[in-house]
Amino acid sequence: MQQTFLESTALSRVNYDAVSQCLEVEFGDRTIYRYSGVSAEIHAALLDAESKGKFFNTAIRNRFPFVPSRPPPVQSA
Repeated sequence: MQQTFLESTALSRVNYDAVSQCLEVEFGDRTIYRYSGVSAEIHAALLDAESKGKFFNTAIRNRFPFVPSRPPPVQSA
């Protein structure tokens, strides 16, 4: 899996596996989701996008099946 850290306020990193077409996205709040069926072209376009968050919202969110990869961190009181 190829890991890329992003300079984005919405997304902190992505991992991508071209063979399984699995895109793992870590958001700024540290929640992680795995999206399936994401082509290498969509992954490359995400990395090239000027606004990673905007691209994610228009091209990936609600367009590919996903599952949470890890629950969000617990906030201490």
